[in-house]
Amino acid sequence: MKRRVLIATALAFAGLAALAMPVRSGQDTRPSETVRFRTLSVVLSSDSSVAAYQLELVARGDVTLVGVEGGVAPFDAPPYYDLEALGNDRIVVAALSATDALPPGVHRVVTFHVREASPAADYVVDLQATGGPDGKRVEATAAVVEASH
Repeated sequence: MKRRVLIATALAFAGLAALAMPVRSGQDTRPSETVRFRTLSVVLSSDSSVAAYQLELVARGDVTLVGVEGGVAPFDAPPYYDLEALGNDRIVVAALSATDALPPGVHRVVTFHVREASPAADYVVDLQATGGPDGKRVEATAAVVEASH
């Protein structure tokens, strides 16, 4: 009887010890020397007030989109986008303000967080639509710049 209790106790302790041991997958999960995270902003330039925009960002190279933030007011909230686009190399975002508009000029409208594992990562922005407070299309250009924050 004592022997069964001792064996059961030993097995219980062995099970607890196995749970406490770190699990190794066989793969090194430490980041590679070439992996880096960057923050990129898209700036919109227009001679008119802008109350809405839609744009596509395409990343070329070994790049993964990992986050999206808003820009300056009235686009300080994150724009609308498909959550499943995160983790890919292409995303379409859009924002609309029914109460306010960007004044004419150059303004940061969205910030992207990216994971780069390629030394030659490149980004292309396609401004698909911009609208003014009256709902009419306005002329504007967009560019990707290194974020300042």
